[in-house]
Amino acid sequence: MSETEKKILETFRRVIPNLNDIQKARLLGIGEGMEIKAEQQERERQTA
Repeated sequence: MSETEKKILETFRRVIPNLNDIQKARLLGIGEGMEIKAEQQERERQTA
């Protein structure tokens, strides 16, 4: 895991407990959207 990834995870570890349920759902949606986009890009790379 890179240092940047470690910093991201550490930041979220500190922030998430302080979010309300709506903010947590929004963050989850953003993460899931990023996952979908990354999977699409990977499939495009494999078929190119």
